[in-house]
Amino acid sequence: MSSKFGRLTRLGAVVGLALGLGVGVVGVSAAASKSEAPRAAVPAPVGEQVDSFPVLTPLHDWQVIDDKTVIVWATPWQPYLLQLKYASHDLQFVQAIGVTSLGDRVYARFDSLRVAGFRYPIDNIYKMTKEEAKELARQS
Repeated sequence: MSSKFGRLTRLGAVVGLALGLGVGVVGVSAAASKSEAPRAAVPAPVGEQVDSFPVLTPLHDWQVIDDKTVIVWATPWQPYLLQLKYASHDLQFVQAIGVTSLGDRVYARFDSLRVAGFRYPIDNIYKMTKEEAKELARQS
């Protein structure tokens, strides 16, 4: 019986390690990206809905829109709007966020936004233009 338990324990460790190696975390710290004022909810998504976006380097920047919506800049030229499945009430107050990824892509309904040690699943991703992102950030 103990040998079965030992094999199951080793199998669990191997599976956990394999999953851990496949999922990376990309983070960004940006004190200037947060605002002291509460944000209004986004009435409608902006941009084109996509299933994923590439992250070849750490995220360039981020901007909180509300408790469930964040603009992340994968590069200085490409923003994406992330809608979270659940509200993160700490989001407006944190100095850094992280994004899980599978390889070099972040996927909606699979990856998560990491805020203050908690994971918030990404429900939808929208590819935006720089102008759309700047306007939405200005309005919020």
